[in-house]
Amino acid sequence: MGTGEGENRAISLLGRTVPVQVLKPRLVLALLLTGSLAGIWVANLAAPVLVRGIRWVTLATLGVLVGGTYWRLALFDRSEFADDDTYRTVTHRWQRIETLAVVGFVLSGTVHLGLGVRDGQFGTGRVALGLGVISAPVLWVGIRRIADGSPTRRAVSVRSTLLLASLVSLAGFAWVETGTTLVDWGVRLAHVGAFSLWLGGAIWHNFVVLPTVRSRPDAGEALKPQAHAFRRHLPVVLPVVFVTGVYQTAGLIGLSAPALLASPVGHLVAVKLLVLAVLTAMVAASCKRNG
Repeated sequence: MGTGEGENRAISLLGRTVPVQVLKPRLVLALLLTGSLAGIWVANLAAPVLVRGIRWVTLATLGVLVGGTYWRLALFDRSEFADDDTYRTVTHRWQRIETLAVVGFVLSGTVHLGLGVRDGQFGTGRVALGLGVISAPVLWVGIRRIADGSPTRRAVSVRSTLLLASLVSLAGFAWVETGTTLVDWGVRLAHVGAFSLWLGGAIWHNFVVLPTVRSRPDAGEALKPQAHAFRRHLPVVLPVVFVTGVYQTAGLIGLSAPALLASPVGHLVAVKLLVLAVLTAMVAASCKRNG
């Protein structure tokens, strides 16, 4: 997909030779998941380890649904595909990911809600989250029943409803984690929303775009504009993640160097900052290389 000379190099990794162009998207995905895990750990320090783990899985699967469905609706252009077989290959790859995301979200979200009920906590945030847990599988079944990969308005309408339900659940998730003021909730929602958009794009690139191009090189020209369209979102996503992350860090432990360096929370924040710095450098290099 328009790789440059530098990207065609290979490096040795765990005894295997891995092309740089293959490693970079995987590294981005790994960094996103690592940063999100650190963020959940910091935001839920008072919660047991099990709860923090469940919340992270809920956020990750919900993020794939939000960001991936946004790509499918806003960036995926059916008219770019001259070959129907290639179009079906791409849509079937996404359907498999969508299925895994729905199942993962329903299972982790149900446990999340169950733990809240057990602890006597069931407010507005969990109601919103529960709406998504109930509606996501129903809408997923509706999408599959309409027709596999159908570009009809009906299919778009149902998938748009799935995106809306996922966003409502994400808003509920953010409220569960803050539950203090509208400002704190809005900041947290912006943070996890930007993360979800980025994660969904990384999932598409790793598990839809690259495998399709490897198996069908002629698909590169159809998928390249869609990948470039997503890349244009990153100059907005990055500042949102950074600014909202700074605000949340200041509310938790302040922004002084001793607070960041002398506490376990500070160490986790440092991990997030390092992840964000690496991701920012990678995005900047990519934007410079592609003009």
